[in-house]
Order: sequence, then structure tokens, then C-alpha cells
Amino acid sequence: MFAPYRRLLAQPGVPHLLVIGLIVKLGTPVLSLALLLDAVDRLGSYATAGLVLTGHALALALCAPLGGRIADRYGPRPALTGYLATHALAYTLLLLAPPALMIGAAVLLGATTPPAGSVIRSSWPRLVPAASLPAAYAIDNAVNELTFIAGPLLVPVLTLAVPAHGVVTAAGAAILLGTALLLVSAAVRQAAPTAPGRLRLAGPLTHRRTLLLLTIAALGTFTFGCLRIATVASATTFGSAASAGVLMGLLSAGALLGTLGYGARAWPITGGRLLVVLSLAEAAVLLGGGWAPGFVTLAILISLVGLMTGPRDAIVPAMLADHAPARYRTEVFAWLNTFMWGGYGLGTAAAGQLTGPHDTGATAFGAAAAAAVAGAILAIVVSRIDSPLPAPAAVPAEGPPRASDHVADS
Repeated sequence: MFAPYRRLLAQPGVPHLLVIGLIVKLGTPVLSLALLLDAVDRLGSYATAGLVLTGHALALALCAPLGGRIADRYGPRPALTGYLATHALAYTLLLLAPPALMIGAAVLLGATTPPAGSVIRSSWPRLVPAASLPAAYAIDNAVNELTFIAGPLLVPVLTLAVPAHGVVTAAGAAILLGTALLLVSAAVRQAAPTAPGRLRLAGPLTHRRTLLLLTIAALGTFTFGCLRIATVASATTFGSAASAGVLMGLLSAGALLGTLGYGARAWPITGGRLLVVLSLAEAAVLLGGGWAPGFVTLAILISLVGLMTGPRDAIVPAMLADHAPARYRTEVFAWLNTFMWGGYGLGTAAAGQLTGPHDTGATAFGAAAAAAVAGAILAIVVSRIDSPLPAPAAVPAEGPPRASDHVADS
């Protein structure tokens, strides 16, 4: 069962890249919670502290594609070098700025976030054989799930030793350290700028398959945002709003297991067809969640949802790596982050509007199921237009050519 992972980890540079990914990705959820706590301490207002967090998140999401495009156009090394320097300055400003400038400093911090995650994801096709890509993106997604489970738990532990301001410093140091390690890694040193070709303002969004896959990812996080609201409403109905945290923990645990299970074996159906099956199954379970008779039943159903969303979140990046035009290989993963954050924000907003103070969460579960069905429909479209060129008989480990390298933007 673990043979694909053993083969993956045996590839030169893979363990190093996974460790770097863990450092960079762990810094993000730690920073998010610590920044909120620090802003409350310094500003004395939850409303203003919320603006600090919102400004940072929006700047990060909106500016991420620019970092990816710079990495594609000039190579990841010059891009990471520039971002590392400006991000360090932004952290210094955030830590030393007076409270009145904290929102602006947080915006600058988000805007200068290095495209480390996008560079890592775009490096897998160069680093491992095509047969190992599913396992690579599965374990990459598993690391992501682990950090979002461990990050919020790590913050209260750290605050026992240092104030929230110190935790923000530690999170920033982790992100900067991870970026510096990525900068000197073999995956980045050996990467060359892509041939620019005809660049467009919208970049990879002009490529039809890519846009569909990004939209599927956004629908997936829309579902996750709905579940944030639905689980709170349902847990309140069952007598304890705080138990919603248990439900979301089970969702993450299920996603982690599902991701690792997906990468551990070859599946009879792959790509868009597997996305269709997973999305429809997810929709059915979500509808059941809206009518769960008790907390235990709901917990089981939420865990099942995670088992389906984990593989989906590994399949989409793998398909993007295969289909996105080569000149946008890093930028497309930056757009993936933007679409996912956007979907999450819309999901929480929509579910919040649909859920009343005494609702059971059924409406929010229904909205999540509708998004999963929409994802299945788009996956059907992707599978029908998915016609890559035949693969060569032997694929070199350092970076197989992709069919999309030769396909004009749709």
C-alpha cells in the first residue's frame, strides 16, 4: 500500500522539499491566529482586529498570482529572492509599527508573501516521474491538512511561553526560513524561466481546462465554508456549539486519511471521472448531514465527507500540473490559492445568510451539496475535453513534457 510513497521519497530532493513545505505551510495557520490575538492585544477591539486579519488575507489572495507570474517569467530563484527581502521588511514594519498603522502593515505583509507554496507545487513535475505525481500531490496535500490541524493547536501552546506578539514573530521566522531553504534547494536552483510566449493579462485563466479546474477547487472550498456554518448550527441543535470544533477536526482527519489513501494506490478511474464520482458521493453525504438524527451520525457523515474531499484536493493540483500551459506553471498554483480562498469566503457568507439563529444547519448542508453537484458537472465537462497527447514510451524523472505545453489557450 505504501510502495508509491516509498518510491516517491527515494527520489533525490523529495524529502528536502517536503520538509520545506511543512515549515512554510505551518507558519501560515499559526500566523493567522496569532496575528488576530496580537491585534486584539494592541488595538483593544475585535472589530479592528478583524480588519487586520481581513486585510492580510485579501492582500495575500489578490497578489498571489503576481508572485507566480514573476516566478514563471524570470525563474523562481530571482522571484523568491526579491520576495524574501520585501517580506522581511514587511514583517519588521508589522512588528514595530504603531497600532494605527497595523492594518496597512498587515496588508503589505499579505501582498509580499513569497510564492513558496506555488513554487513547490510547480516543482513536482520536474522532480519526480509522471507515475509518482499522484503520490507527490497527495502527500503535498496531506502536509497542508496536517498544518491546518496542528497550527491552531500550536498557538495556545506557544502563548504559554511568549505573548501573541512573539508568536507572530516565530510564525514569520518560519515562513522566511522555509523560503530561504527553498531558495537554495536543488528544485529551485535547477529551474529555468519558462519561454514567455504570448502573455495575457488574465494569464492561465484564458485556458479553458485550467479555468474549469480552478472553479472546481473554488466550489470545493465553498463547500468547506458552508460546513463551517452548518456544523456550528447542527452542534448547537444537539446541545453544544463548541462540539462543532470536533466535527471540523473529524473533517480534517478524514481528508488526511483520504488523501493518503488516494496516493497509496492506482485507481481504475482517474482525473475528471474520479472527480465526478467523488463530488456526487460528497453531495449525497452532505444531504444526509442535513437530516442527521444525532451527533454521532453527523460525526460519521462529516468524516466521510473528509474522505472524499481529501482525494479531490490532491487530484485538482495534479490535473493543473498536467494541463496548464507551461509558461504559467507556477502562476496557476498561485491562482489556485486565490480561487480556494475566494470560494471559502463566499461559502461562509452564503451559508451565514441562509442560516437563522435557530436553524439546524440543513440549509447550509444543502448549499454545500449543491456546490458539490456543480463541481461534478464541471468535472464532467473537464473529462470530455480532456484529451492529452499520447505519453512517450519513457518519461525522464527530471520533467516529462506535457500535452498542454503544445496546446494553444482555448
